[in-house]
Amino acid sequence: MEMYKLDELISKGTLQANLKDLFYQNARFSDPNMVRVMVHKGNEELQLILRMHKQRHHVITKYVVMHDPFKTKQPPSGFLAQFYASN
Repeated sequence: MEMYKLDELISKGTLQANLKDLFYQNARFSDPNMVRVMVHKGNEELQLILRMHKQRHHVITKYVVMHDPFKTKQPPSGFLAQFYASN
């Protein structure tokens, strides 16, 4: 938390709660091979963060704001909708 200066944005307890939610999202996996893969991916993510291979905004997006860029976006309205329809 100190390396990325996340204490400016979020408290330690809230960050721990966000991480706990990420763990519980993967609770449905019961296959031992899949669990092994998930543990490996988690360890790899931890090593990348500890070695500072991730930039601060990547850590903020994934663990502080919990933003998912692949969720469906709102359709454009107004001028952009007319512009996209004309092309």
